[in-house]
Amino acid sequence: MDSNLKMSLITTVCALAVILAFSFTAIMN
Repeated sequence: MDSNLKMSLITTVCALAVILAFSFTAIMN
């Protein structure tokens, strides 16, 4: 369960990072 929670947290952080990067690129362009 701890491993699953860790994987979920990593997935959420990665998703937020991708969204922020995409938004930043869109604003710059």
